[in-house]
Amino acid sequence: MTATPYEQPAQQDSTVPDAALSTGLPQRTRPATLPAWSLARERIAPYDLVQFMMDGVADFCALYAAVELGIFELLAHEELTSDELADACEADPATMRRLMRWLHGRDFVGTYGGQRYQLTELGQVLTAGADRSQRHAVLVTGSSYWMDAIRDLMGTICRGHPAPPSRLSPYDYLARHPDLSRDFDLFMNARCAALGRDLAASSDFEHVRTIADLGGGLGGVLREILTAHPQVRGILTDRQDVLDRARDRLADQGLADRVQLTPADFFEGIPGGADIYLLSSVGHNYSNTQVVELLIAIRETIEAGHNPTTAEVWIAEGMLPRLPGAASRWHSTDIRMLALFPGDGVRLSDDYCRLIRQAGLHVRKVSPLSCGQTLMTARLAEQ
Repeated sequence: MTATPYEQPAQQDSTVPDAALSTGLPQRTRPATLPAWSLARERIAPYDLVQFMMDGVADFCALYAAVELGIFELLAHEELTSDELADACEADPATMRRLMRWLHGRDFVGTYGGQRYQLTELGQVLTAGADRSQRHAVLVTGSSYWMDAIRDLMGTICRGHPAPPSRLSPYDYLARHPDLSRDFDLFMNARCAALGRDLAASSDFEHVRTIADLGGGLGGVLREILTAHPQVRGILTDRQDVLDRARDRLADQGLADRVQLTPADFFEGIPGGADIYLLSSVGHNYSNTQVVELLIAIRETIEAGHNPTTAEVWIAEGMLPRLPGAASRWHSTDIRMLALFPGDGVRLSDDYCRLIRQAGLHVRKVSPLSCGQTLMTARLAEQ
C-alpha cells in the first residue's frame, strides 16, 4: 500500500533520544516529517508528493507567524493555554487555537493531560536562546524582501535576474533595515557553528598564525577555529555595521584581542598578512566572473605577502551533486540564490576547480565536511 505524506510507513517512526526525555520535554509520538526530496524516494504517490510540497508553503507561513508572534519565546518560560497565548500576543483567541492546533500537530508543542502547551525538543530550536537557533532563519526567510523575491521567481527566470521592488540588493536592503540585518547576522552565525568546528578539525593549524575570514559576519566560524587553536589569530572582514555587532560578541567570548576587525569590500581590497584566506558561503552570491576576480585579488595579496608558497585559500560551500538528478538539499539553496542574487548560484566542485585555475591558483584538496558543505583548499599555481 502506498503511504501518503500524512501516513508514513510504520518502520519510519522516530523517537526522542533518552537525553531529550530526561529534560521533561514532550515525547514525539508520530513520524518525523521528511523533506520532499526524500519523500520522492519513499514510494509516495506522485499526486501526494506534489500535495506535500504545496502544503509546505502554508506550513512555513504558519511557522513564521508563530515565531513572529513570539509564541516560542513565551513557552520557553512557562506552560500556557491557547487563550493565555492569545492574550499575551494580542491575538484573536479562536484563530490562536487553530494555530496552536497546527503547532501541536507538527510536534512543535505538546500538552500533558490538560490545555497548557509546552515546547517539545523541536519547538526549543525556535527559541532565541537555543544552541544553533533557527528562530532568526525563519524571521529572515519570512520577511517581505525574501518572500517577494521567491514569489517573483518566474519573473526572475524570464528576465534572467532578480528585480526586487525596492531596487536594492539583499545586502543593501539589510543595511537600511537594522532589525532584519540583526536577524540575518544571527541566522548566519547559527549556521556557522558546525562549519567552524569542521574547519577547526580539518587541520592541526601547526604552521598557521593568522586566518582571514572574508565576509565572515559576526565571526562564528573564526570563534570555533580560534577556540580550538589558541595560537591562531583572526582577521574578520565585512560591512562596518556588521563588524560593530561582531565586536561586542567577540568581546563577550574573550576573543576581542585575537581578532582584527577590518571593514572592507573584498572586491576592492584584501587584507594581507594571513596564512589562510577563508571564503565561507560567499561564492554562491556572485557570478563566475566575480568569483574569479575575487580569487585573483586574494592571489595578488598572497603574492605580495610574506608567505606566498605556503599561504592557502579555503573555500567552504555547499556543492551540487556531480550525478545529475541526485537528491540534495543544495538544490533548494540554489533556487533561493536564484531568487535573491544575479550570480551563478550553487555550483559543482568541478565548477569551482575551473574558477580556481582561471584565477591562477592550484587546487590541493577537495574534502567533504560532516556539516554537509565541502572544503576546497588552493595555493598559488606552480610556475
